[in-house]
Amino acid sequence: MAVAVPLGKRAVPAGPGSGLGFARSLAWVALLLALTLSIGLSTYIGMQARRTLMNKQQEFASFLAENLDHQIYRRFTLPTLVGFGPIDLPSSFQYDVLDRVVKSTFLGLDVQDIRIYGHDSTVTYSTNKEEAGRRDMASPLVEQAAASVEPIFVVDGETPYWKAFFSLDLPDDTFRLRTLFPFGMQNRSSSSGLEGPALGVLEFTQDITQDMKRSIRFQQVIFVVTLGSSSLLVAMLLLFIRRAERAVAARMAEEQRLINELHQSEKLAGMGRVVAGIAHEIRNPLGIIRSSSELLLKRVEGKDALTVRILQAIYDEACRLSRTVGDFLDYARPREAKKDAVDVAAVITEVLAFFGPELAERDIGVVRSGLLDTPLVVPGDKDLIYRAFYNVIGNAAQAVGKSGVITVGLEKLPGRPGGVAVTVRDNGPGIPPDMLDKIMDPFVTTKDDGTGLGLPIVGNIVTGHGGSLELFNAEDGGAVVRIELPSA
Repeated sequence: MAVAVPLGKRAVPAGPGSGLGFARSLAWVALLLALTLSIGLSTYIGMQARRTLMNKQQEFASFLAENLDHQIYRRFTLPTLVGFGPIDLPSSFQYDVLDRVVKSTFLGLDVQDIRIYGHDSTVTYSTNKEEAGRRDMASPLVEQAAASVEPIFVVDGETPYWKAFFSLDLPDDTFRLRTLFPFGMQNRSSSSGLEGPALGVLEFTQDITQDMKRSIRFQQVIFVVTLGSSSLLVAMLLLFIRRAERAVAARMAEEQRLINELHQSEKLAGMGRVVAGIAHEIRNPLGIIRSSSELLLKRVEGKDALTVRILQAIYDEACRLSRTVGDFLDYARPREAKKDAVDVAAVITEVLAFFGPELAERDIGVVRSGLLDTPLVVPGDKDLIYRAFYNVIGNAAQAVGKSGVITVGLEKLPGRPGGVAVTVRDNGPGIPPDMLDKIMDPFVTTKDDGTGLGLPIVGNIVTGHGGSLELFNAEDGGAVVRIELPSA
């Protein structure tokens, strides 16, 4: 995990989240509307297709009934009247003749349950001979058809149409068209002088399951295609909205972060002004204390050991306090960086030379890598850059403790001619994970005697040079500080 110092970022105004919420709601409403329209459209088209199919079936049934009427008159009624006199269907011979006429007429056609009812609703003929003469088989529709001049059509089926719509397959005889045709037989030839009786009502059924299945499949295809296309459009809309919401959320989070940083900076700036004022006021008397203790220490040196220890402690603490006051002032009132030519490699070498005796005494090795022996010049303030590297290398030495290794590297920035990157790595315990995101905040430190201003001062110096500072833990342990300084 890395912590980078922001360099002049500006808050980007976020888009209105409420508008995206409204768009999301609108998308769901559109899906519901599409679903409703799909159901309505498929139902309407299916009804129209079913109505057209039923009209064709009824026309065909009417044609069959008229043809049978004609065939019975020509091949049964007329010959029977001429040859035998009155029609007597209970007569086995006449019944068989009529049966042959009916079956030959409907031969090869999917017609079932053919019956002929007399005017008294008696079954005068049936393809099932056992039904002949029964009076209990006529439905009210038979009487209605006998009193009418138009055929009556009824669709029979145990499965409701809505249930059939959701069925994967429909067995035969699921839907049957029952036709009741007024069979008003009269003498077709006025010249014959013969009159035939009206045989009543013809009733027969046809299996229209396959045709209904095609109608249902057609309706299902319309429903699936309409709903699928609408769902796809709504899904794409929701996807765009979700991406927009993520982008807006990220921008709003960034804006909030920048606002928080701005508020924090304002607080720190106010506190810095107060601290700077206090530090400035105590700097002069602190200098007097330090110089006086140093003078007294020289006068009593070698005379009174106790007095020497007391004066030495006063002097050391005065120096430490002076450095602390200097840190406060450097952070509260950062100096504007110059634009001189600075050899980064030479500055790092000077810092390492300064820390050389202390590192050797604590058995801390220094590994130089990269281009530390090559002059690499950047525009900047040598004193400030020295101060930045001094703080970073000093922190690394304190993190290592004793018998450790500090690795210092220098390299050119790829893609940025003239820019350099300095990496300082130690093999200490590293930065605690819970402090990685706030280690750059002032007054935050992992040391018992630290002020927490070292890294913020380094950050100010690097930022003042237009560079960036990054802190993270190495995978195999230890902390890594990477400083990038741009070219002119």
